[in-house]
Amino acid sequence: MKKTIYLFFLSFIILCCESQSNNDVSNEDIIFGEWLRKGNSWTGNGFMAGDKKDSDIVKKFMDAYENMDPDLMVKMTADTVKFHPADIAGTFDVDMTNTNFIVERQSGWDSISRNYVYIMPLKMEDSKDRVVTTVFSETRYKKDGSTDSNNFYERIYLNEKDKVTRVVQFSRPTK
Repeated sequence: MKKTIYLFFLSFIILCCESQSNNDVSNEDIIFGEWLRKGNSWTGNGFMAGDKKDSDIVKKFMDAYENMDPDLMVKMTADTVKFHPADIAGTFDVDMTNTNFIVERQSGWDSISRNYVYIMPLKMEDSKDRVVTTVFSETRYKKDGSTDSNNFYERIYLNEKDKVTRVVQFSRPTK
């Protein structure tokens, strides 16, 4: 009887392990959504889950902005970054070989506080392109004593050297 119980128990464990391994699917295998914008190399491609490493890179970059650390931001970017600001129409090529742009952009603020909702790394199907999408609220404490609060949706693009190459922002006031 003891042998039968042990044999049953061992068979159950083997069966459970085998079933679980057959159901394991890598994030690389799952393609979701579709890029619909016409005239782009991504048109028709889907998205895949990105690497956790990309989330960590972008979080460090975003923390550097919140901590008003332009030197770290410069180290984390390509020499030129395409910037699509939420508060100004258009796209700008920003020289990131120095801290001038960041220092000027933050010049009216004493500090910044952010509350993150999520940071989600993505890759495009059949591409080496990597993008991290994030949502957060931000409060800017201005030098005149006032505050400014916005909800942000950002997409931050990374190159093969793990450097930030593009920042796309959308925002709306929190109130």
